[in-house]
Amino acid sequence: MRRVKPWLLTMAVLASCGNTTGGALIKLPFSVGGVDRTSTGPFTFVSAAGWTVTLQEARLSLGPYYFNVSPPSPAAFRTGVVIVQVTRQAVVDPLDPTLVEVAGGADGQTGVAVAVEMGLTPPDTSQPADASAILCPPPLNQTTCPNEGFVRGIAVKGADTVPFAGFVTIDVSQASPQKPAAALLRIIGSFEQALTFTAAPQGLTLRVDPRPWFDATDFSLLLTSTPGTDGNYTWDNKTTFHSQLLQGVQTLTGYNFAVQPP
Repeated sequence: MRRVKPWLLTMAVLASCGNTTGGALIKLPFSVGGVDRTSTGPFTFVSAAGWTVTLQEARLSLGPYYFNVSPPSPAAFRTGVVIVQVTRQAVVDPLDPTLVEVAGGADGQTGVAVAVEMGLTPPDTSQPADASAILCPPPLNQTTCPNEGFVRGIAVKGADTVPFAGFVTIDVSQASPQKPAAALLRIIGSFEQALTFTAAPQGLTLRVDPRPWFDATDFSLLLTSTPGTDGNYTWDNKTTFHSQLLQGVQTLTGYNFAVQPP
């Protein structure tokens, strides 16, 4: 289990003394799942760039999660005031609408969260032994795991048909003292609608919609390479295509949180 440092909750409790947040301690279940649809399997949509994408498989490793009463700064690490946290990771299948409860749930205090900071890291040693296998299912090369995510599908635009399969793998060599690796390995953003945590029984849910991941991706970039033995075009984390994909993955648009009666 990945635990956060005690100062995170201490910071929230102290903040409540200044009447900047709520005060009642709470604990609530937390569940994650994919797009809310009637079936599993391939998922077809048209991207903002005009590609018809049939996503056949997708995984993403998310967590821990910190819910803030003020927007965290993209230029700084662990800013804002955390009132609720989820200390575990979860490997999410965005194509499966089933909500799966995350052990340990969420805890913190009452108040209104306007933003979230989520870890985007490979499954760590505290996760179930099969987490990497879930993230990188056969016949993928397990020696390349762990990674932050994986996608496989087919993209079509005009005369171009691009079967693709590859990983989301953040290049931590880009870290610096001003922006440490942990600041690269995250998703941050403000909610369109704030989350109100109350003392009444509630459940916290997250649904992951992969469509925004591909808003900026130009699949024609992959056609300059040679497909693998499986027929799919792929990439590494030094390519422009991966940068475009990562930009979409790290945009909060596709991550839909809700609090409601359990």
